[in-house]
Amino acid sequence: MPQLIENGRLVDDRWTLLRTPDSLADLGDAEAVIVPLGFWRRWRAALLARGDCGVWLAPDEDPADIAGDLAVLPLVAVDFPQFGDGRGYSTARLVRDRYGFKGELRAIGDVLRDQLYALAECGFDAFSIRADRDAAEALSGLGDFAGVYAATSRNPRPWSRRRGAAREAAEGDRSAGRRIAEVVAVLRRAAEHAPAVYATSFAAEGMVIIDLIARHALPIRIITLDTGRLHEETHALIDTVRRRYGLPVDVYVPDAAGLQRFVGEHGVNAFYDSIELRRGCCALRKTEPLARALAGKGAWITGQRRAQSVTRSELAVEEFDSLHGLPKFNPLADWSDDDVWDYVRAHSVPYNPLHDRGYPSIGCAPCTRAVEPGGDPRSGRWWWEPPEHRECGLHRRPFIAIARRDSPQAAAAVAP
Repeated sequence: MPQLIENGRLVDDRWTLLRTPDSLADLGDAEAVIVPLGFWRRWRAALLARGDCGVWLAPDEDPADIAGDLAVLPLVAVDFPQFGDGRGYSTARLVRDRYGFKGELRAIGDVLRDQLYALAECGFDAFSIRADRDAAEALSGLGDFAGVYAATSRNPRPWSRRRGAAREAAEGDRSAGRRIAEVVAVLRRAAEHAPAVYATSFAAEGMVIIDLIARHALPIRIITLDTGRLHEETHALIDTVRRRYGLPVDVYVPDAAGLQRFVGEHGVNAFYDSIELRRGCCALRKTEPLARALAGKGAWITGQRRAQSVTRSELAVEEFDSLHGLPKFNPLADWSDDDVWDYVRAHSVPYNPLHDRGYPSIGCAPCTRAVEPGGDPRSGRWWWEPPEHRECGLHRRPFIAIARRDSPQAAAAVAP
């Protein structure tokens, strides 16, 4: 495989760049392909169904033409046909900054060592070095400069503002380091109850825990529930996790026969009709599959936080789940929204693009909507119900609180 510079290191490039394909047959047996914009427009539906397809843009192509597809594309490449053509720098800034692309942004074509630092500042995180040059030698170009004065994609604040905040940032880094260390300690404690599993819906806090599990090589299995009504963006993020972290994700689905009976009797969107029917739908699509997922496990971990809703305000870091008969850990219980997003940005953690569209909490597509800025993070979930009912049953009380770092008095049974 040809070598690629990706996220500051050399990796084997599994993507096949197709310059002038005429039909889908030209894709052959390639695992992952990068196709021209015109080809993507023509064969979009088939390429989405195929999966692992990126798009490359020529210097004269407008990134606005692909803005609506950025949520489903894992990779966008920008072509530099010659060293002196600088249009691709502007394209990258638009893709990253204006349109909010979070996937891999790759520079292709006449890409040389001397360009890498400036390309990285414009938002590129992957570089396909020209074939006649040494990619390992080019890698050092990313460290050619200590920093830049102007605002860039990688550093959106100019130096004048960064310098004034340096001391405050240093103190924040120390505080964040302690906070992260505490979470890792909780995860290690959970892992002692083997086999331990982490149940996630791949929200931002879920991605924080996945990143920590991967970074520290913790023996914790990742599980998720595919209810059959998830957003397309959530499915795409699951694939991203598998590729980026190399971690398996065990997916549990509802019992087909039970779901068919429920839908046949009440309709596919019965959850809108009453709290009882909504809970019945959640029981079939979430609670029952979770029970199967947790059977025989030693402990389970969640990404729940107290700040998420009134129903979680008394959440403990460690509980005993009497329903499933095993310890339950909530390592991020006392994290704020800012804590979560600071970690995501500092460590370049991938996340669901729906968060950028006003979705602080993401569940099933018909039961989730965007929230106005500053609104209750859970107000977009089951918005037609009173706030005290907005839980799906996965985290039903009572639990016995074993450890709550900031409130020892909470180490008692939690009222239902």
